[in-house]
Amino acid sequence: MIDYQLVRSARRKTLSLQVKQGQVLVRAPHYVDTKVINDLIKDKLVWLNAKIAEQSKANQQCCFFNQNDKLFVLGKLARLHIYFAARTNTFLVDTYQEPELHVTLAKRYQNKLNERQHQRVAVKKQIERYFKQQAESIILSKVAHYSQLTQLKPINIKIRQYSARWGSCNSRGELSFNYLMMMLPDHVINYIVVHELCHLRFLNHSADFWQLVARHFPRYLQAKQWLKDNHLQLLWRLP
Repeated sequence: MIDYQLVRSARRKTLSLQVKQGQVLVRAPHYVDTKVINDLIKDKLVWLNAKIAEQSKANQQCCFFNQNDKLFVLGKLARLHIYFAARTNTFLVDTYQEPELHVTLAKRYQNKLNERQHQRVAVKKQIERYFKQQAESIILSKVAHYSQLTQLKPINIKIRQYSARWGSCNSRGELSFNYLMMMLPDHVINYIVVHELCHLRFLNHSADFWQLVARHFPRYLQAKQWLKDNHLQLLWRLP
């Protein structure tokens, strides 16, 4: 029997299985017997093992903000190069073989093995600042372009980091975008912008909404598939 974490809830009506960071999570109503849960685990064992293996492989490829780790930058896997100097800096170099993301930290982080975790946190924060700076230029430009194309005008636009979404639209006509979108290819960024703009007309995911998305961005299915195929390598966390 595979190990799993069980979360029971009085409000839940159905069983659900989820594999998150290599761990199996079962959500169940209070009244469901443990034997029923174990039978479900056995029935889904092949699928669960496949998901665990998939996440384990992706986890090995994830960026943990160490020297020579790789992370997505504008849809390409870039190798991380960390330097130390008096002034901090971050920039992307698109070399012949592979892109490189160069991050320069303050000298105080150099040769302090006992502060390795602090170093990785500093690298992560600096990349976040870099992504935010890029996003404020790139995303706002794309919103302006597609807003004119769709004739859908947001009242306000916010760019910040979100833990579980790329963008959102509220009933006040305000759009929000995740600056970690700078990890995504250009066509996927375009799709997310169009997606949120279309919510200004349809604040749902009805057939009418998707027809509007398709009208202004016909490649939206390919963009959604890219996000699905690469979602594990888009996780933004320290181990």
